[in-house]
Amino acid sequence: MPAAQYPLTLQFKFSLFTELRVTGAGGELVAVVKEKTFSIRDEVKVFADEGRTRQIYGMRAQGLMAGALDWRAKRLIRRVDGSDVGALQAQGMRTMWAASYELLDAPGHVAFTIRDDQPWMGIIEGVIGAIPFIGDLIAMGFDYLINPTYTVTDAGGQPTLRVRKRRSLFSRRFVVEALRPVQPPEEELLTLGLVQLVLRERERG
Repeated sequence: MPAAQYPLTLQFKFSLFTELRVTGAGGELVAVVKEKTFSIRDEVKVFADEGRTRQIYGMRAQGLMAGALDWRAKRLIRRVDGSDVGALQAQGMRTMWAASYELLDAPGHVAFTIRDDQPWMGIIEGVIGAIPFIGDLIAMGFDYLINPTYTVTDAGGQPTLRVRKRRSLFSRRFVVEALRPVQPPEEELLTLGLVQLVLRERERG
């Protein structure tokens, strides 16, 4: 994966299918992501080009029903040669109300944690969404006006990245800002881990 300058932008294409473009600060293409539709086990392919002719990574949820039963699902990240990059591990029932994940390196050690900066928003969204009919309409307005942010923290407790969802009516866009210099060995795992994060969290806010 080519190195890119922060801030990164992760933007979903306005399409019937789940497609995501990752670009750097100057608009340079970092990756194109396509998620398999109607799969009980989440499967994602990452390409180096717009035409999706050169796949460079694959991601898959561990476990047959992991795509349908999201809690505690581990999503493995691998290069096309089969070598491991790492994994995104959801933190159990907490993901029902707020994002809480661990980003694991190739040996399986926790390299980064990802936390929702405003967990109260998930609770409000859940309450609103439970109201029949009118709750859906209120939730649409809530999603447009209030957008979540997430902080990525390294194993030493230092904030590393902040992910902000930008307001949009017709597409979903996330911007990733660096809170400290990101080292080259960290870039691959962080970028791919955040691809998985926004795929999981795109419906929130």
